[in-house]
Amino acid sequence: MKNAAKKWRLQMIGAAAALLGIIVLATYLLTPANAEQRTNVQSPSANKAQLANSEVYTAYIEGIRVEDGKLMLSVDKIGWYQGEEANTIFKQRNPDAGIDEAPDGYYIVNDNKEQEQVEVKADAKVLMQLYDHDGTMQGAEIQWNEPVALSKFESLYGDKRIVDLSVFPYHLTVQDGKVIQIVQQYIP
Repeated sequence: MKNAAKKWRLQMIGAAAALLGIIVLATYLLTPANAEQRTNVQSPSANKAQLANSEVYTAYIEGIRVEDGKLMLSVDKIGWYQGEEANTIFKQRNPDAGIDEAPDGYYIVNDNKEQEQVEVKADAKVLMQLYDHDGTMQGAEIQWNEPVALSKFESLYGDKRIVDLSVFPYHLTVQDGKVIQIVQQYIP
């Protein structure tokens, strides 16, 4: 009887250790500094080879609507900073914060909340990191740079039951005045 109890206790300790290992690994993988290495999301400061007549900027998408048959975004441009650049800006703007680094490895500056209207090209590419795949909490899982159809993004954006996509910044590539790529930026 003592051996059975001892064996059970060892199994529980092993299961707890395995669970703790999974939690530590998941935390490591989902930390923005580590996730940044896997996402290959191009931010404005990292974009070296832009297309002709194009620009990349980061913005919050405040609204999506169809106007005269064209998909239009209302965007609020922001300053998006990562790594050492984020730490520098954070320290400058928050000298009395009591910490020396930007929390979670990124920093957002949004001094001007003016919205701009920008047209989305019908064949724009959309890459998502996190969204509601199936209407359940379990279906809202991270899948780095998952391509979705523009029409799917449009319908997902309006559904705030599981994941509110309006809280995420997006890296927008605009060419000849039209958005040709939308990349969701994951934030923890």
